[in-house]
Amino acid sequence: MKKLYLACLAAGFVFMACTLARAQDGGISASDVAGVPSEFAKVEKEPDPALLGGWKCVYQRFRPKTGDYDPEPVEFYLAKYGDKFGLYFYRSKPEGGGKVYRGWREFTINGKEITSETGIRFFTEGGKVFFSWERGQKEKPAEMTRIPGLDK
Repeated sequence: MKKLYLACLAAGFVFMACTLARAQDGGISASDVAGVPSEFAKVEKEPDPALLGGWKCVYQRFRPKTGDYDPEPVEFYLAKYGDKFGLYFYRSKPEGGGKVYRGWREFTINGKEITSETGIRFFTEGGKVFFSWERGQKEKPAEMTRIPGLDK
């Protein structure tokens, strides 16, 4: 009976560790973007078709206080819903306890560029998709890659 209890306890710890690891992995899943968005983008000009679907990168954010760079996973999913566009955003910030930003957001689409009021920018250049965060720093834009299973 004691061995069964210990086996169940160990299985519980393994399950919790896997769940925690998945939560830290984060990212956008197909279930996140299923259904109709709760918010839609403002469209000034139809998006470059290359921006549609799911995109991801790891952005190297500069921390002026320490002079270090923190890797921040960033993802977005853009799709057309009738005559509107929805953008689902994900960003994980390791600094300060691992804050995560996720959900449908109201970005502005202007052809080859998608922007937010916070300075986030997705754009196409030379057939590639990039992410940058315009906040006065000199970080290099990060090239994005497709998220498997979240094609347009």
